[in-house]
Amino acid sequence: MRRGTFVFWSIFTAAAIIRVTMSLHLVAPDASSCLKHQNTGIGTVVVDPERKESGQVFIVAVDKMFAVDATTTKQTLCAADISIRLKTKLYPRFSYGDMISFTGKLSKPFNFSSDTGRQFDYKGYLAKDDVFYEMKSAVVELATSSSGHSFTEKITSALLHLKRGFVNNLESTLGEPHAALAAGLVVGEKSALGADLLDDFRIVGLIHIVVLSGFNITIVGVAMRRILSSLPRVWGIVIGGVGIVLFGVLVGGGATVIRSCFMASIALIADLIRRDYSVSRALAFAALIMLIQNPLILLHDPSFQLSFLATMGLILLAGPLEERFGWVPERFGMRGTVATCLATQIFVSPFILHMMGQISLIGIVVNIIVLPFIPATMLLVFLTGALGFVWPPLSVVAGWGAHFLLSYELFMVEHFARVPYAAAHVSPFSGWWVAGFYVVFCAGYWWVTRGRKNSL
Repeated sequence: MRRGTFVFWSIFTAAAIIRVTMSLHLVAPDASSCLKHQNTGIGTVVVDPERKESGQVFIVAVDKMFAVDATTTKQTLCAADISIRLKTKLYPRFSYGDMISFTGKLSKPFNFSSDTGRQFDYKGYLAKDDVFYEMKSAVVELATSSSGHSFTEKITSALLHLKRGFVNNLESTLGEPHAALAAGLVVGEKSALGADLLDDFRIVGLIHIVVLSGFNITIVGVAMRRILSSLPRVWGIVIGGVGIVLFGVLVGGGATVIRSCFMASIALIADLIRRDYSVSRALAFAALIMLIQNPLILLHDPSFQLSFLATMGLILLAGPLEERFGWVPERFGMRGTVATCLATQIFVSPFILHMMGQISLIGIVVNIIVLPFIPATMLLVFLTGALGFVWPPLSVVAGWGAHFLLSYELFMVEHFARVPYAAAHVSPFSGWWVAGFYVVFCAGYWWVTRGRKNSL
């Protein structure tokens, strides 16, 4: 390794380690005087609200919050400039950038156990977004509707408004649950699917298509490159990069989206300056940058953890497995699909079993018969939603094809989810077994690849 390259990686690695170490001693902002009181306050909605059957949830940047005395109704300032997670009724609906007034009881989040006996670190999960308090069953009123003050806030608000219009077009054209699946495929809007259908997607190993994984974003990136291929090379790369960033903001910018968009941007930059693109180095650099920006995702964000592991599995195993699967036909990309699905499942299964206690046993089969249709489905869904802005009757025409493919995919999910022993369940076990698996795997992989290089 060249000296400059070594120094480059050392600086970023050291910065990430320092940031992660410092995050272990993070102190929550003090709002103890607000607890066990009825509170009222004002703030701004800083994320696109997540709408569920039971209501809507969003994060509020609180300007001021007052504790209300139950007997005298006297208000005392108890907190300012903090973020809280707030849940309220489904209507009226709120949007990113809205200034709101709210009333309710503030509480600290607490960890809880799942049905399988595994404890979920809910406090850490919220802390990664700088949220240490929550307010359930809040009464919320709109103070002023705003698109933000800075240029970035205005762009974000405009993109999220476009997203809401797109989803509304899908709902009016496709109906449910087809519209919910369509929104999950293209813009990562999965909340309308419902808990039962989401469980079915997990059982058959297809949950990744409705949470906007790297698979979906790769399809978007490939489509974007083809659309821009007629432009001059530099313009095509620059517009493609801007488009990827805007798409990441539009769909919410979760850890998986950020990782995928960051790696795609590195690939575009490498193409722009005519340098070789190493997907493994891009993954490592993306992970380091994300940890420097928010070190808490390392331990408290399952999306980041699973996205990183799944991509590592593809990098390390997909190629070797595809070489050995000569008996699988290449038609419709079946061999590549089998290799990528198996590579991903091998690499993420230990972590998923530890975290959730459940793993799909028929995931490979269902992925093989569903994934080849996802690019066409996403295209038709995009046309359905986009044409709804132009001329709704034309949107209906595209909706026929989208509805047919979505019906096929929903049927496969619901049918295979009912197959006996479709998923395996295991009792809770120590995370050290998971760490041991990855240490042994990486050591074995290094030994095999080292032996191959020496034999050449």
